[in-house]
Amino acid sequence: MSLFDIDISARAQARASILISASREAVWARISDPETWPDWNRDVEWVGAVGCVTVGTRFEWRAGGMTIRSTVQALDAPSFIGWTGKTTVVSARHIWRLTAEGANTRVETAESFRGAYATLLTGHAKRTIRKALEQGLADLKSECEGRRPRRAA
Repeated sequence: MSLFDIDISARAQARASILISASREAVWARISDPETWPDWNRDVEWVGAVGCVTVGTRFEWRAGGMTIRSTVQALDAPSFIGWTGKTTVVSARHIWRLTAEGANTRVETAESFRGAYATLLTGHAKRTIRKALEQGLADLKSECEGRRPRRAA
């Protein structure tokens, strides 16, 4: 069990979960390989070269119109990964937790925002996080269950 979590004192935060009809290892393969995120998560525009993901791995990516610089802070394959991310207006903490439930996998994810955006537009920031988490989970479920999500045109 990792001690890394979202910032529970942050003004903007959200949690979401979903049950996926796939093994934990199959789900983990998608979440733990950032370079493949644009293939299944319609909100992720691109991810720079990452290589092998370990604690301390840094990578840059673009989602929601923002370029994000992230660092993996915790990793317990195939059940937990957490990272921090920074943009010009946000400092984020994001976690994914995978639990086997028979032949299925329960995926729980959470994210928190601190910074100017979260302070000045708290309600909007909360909605943005919730929407991103829910859409990301839906896209992950589609990918893992063999139904590819549609990319926005």
